[in-house]
Amino acid sequence: MSQDRRILHLRFALPHGHDPDLLQQLRRLLEDFTPRLQMLEPDGAAADLTGALRFWHRDARGITELIQLRAMAYYSLRSSAGVGPNRMIAAMACALTPPGQRTVIENTAEAIHAFLRPRPVRELPGIGTRAAATLAEYGLHTVADVADVPQLTLQRLLGTRAGRTLHERAHGRDPQLIDPTPAPASISAEHRFPPRRTRCSQAPARPARPRRRPRCPPAYQQADRPEPDLHHPLRRPELHAAAGPCLRRPSTPCS
Repeated sequence: MSQDRRILHLRFALPHGHDPDLLQQLRRLLEDFTPRLQMLEPDGAAADLTGALRFWHRDARGITELIQLRAMAYYSLRSSAGVGPNRMIAAMACALTPPGQRTVIENTAEAIHAFLRPRPVRELPGIGTRAAATLAEYGLHTVADVADVPQLTLQRLLGTRAGRTLHERAHGRDPQLIDPTPAPASISAEHRFPPRRTRCSQAPARPARPRRRPRCPPAYQQADRPEPDLHHPLRRPELHAAAGPCLRRPSTPCS
C-alpha cells in the first residue's frame, strides 16, 4: 500500500435487450478519463484513476461522480461505483452500493480494516460455498476471524495456494492490475475442408480374397513298421539318405 492507487469499479444498470454497441459507447466515455480501462462482462468496468487525479484536478470521489453523471446524461444509465486502493476492495465496495451512489475506501490501514473486517468471509473473491463451509466448521465466519489466523493454519485447511491467497486478501492485499487488453482464457480455431473424391474412393472395392488352407508338414512312416514313429520333417535328411527307398508318404491326406 505504499503507492496511492485509486481503482474504480463500476456496475451499470443495463436495460433488458439493450443495444449491443452500448458497452463500446460506455468504453469510449470512460476512455475520456483514463486509458487504463478494462470492460467486465456483462455490465461492469474497472478503471485506474491514479493518473487522472492530477489531470482533472479532482479526487477519486469527484471523478467518480462526474463519470456517473455523464453516463446518466448521455445514456440514461444509473450505475453503482466503488473506489479503493486495489481491485478487490473496489469490487467489494461496488457490490454493496445501490445504483446511483458510490462508496470510496481511503488508502489507509484504518479505513481498509474498518471496511473489510466486519464483512462475511464468503464476500471475498475466490471463496466458494465449499471453502466457506470448511472455514465455518472451525468458527471462521468473518474476514476478521480469518485475518487473525496464521497463514500456515489456513494452508492446512484449504491447501497451500488457496490458504496463502486467502491470507493476503483478508489483509486487504490484491496484486491484480488493470489490463486494457487482457489475454483470453482460451482460444480455438476451426477450418472445414471441402469434400473431395479421390481415385481410391471412386475405385470399386476389391473382393475379399479366399482364405488359404494351412499347409500341413509331411508325416513319414517306415515301410516295415505298421505304427509311424516320425510325424515331423527330418532335421538332418542326409543321415537318412540310405533309408530313402524305405520311406514313403502316408496314403491318407492330412486333415
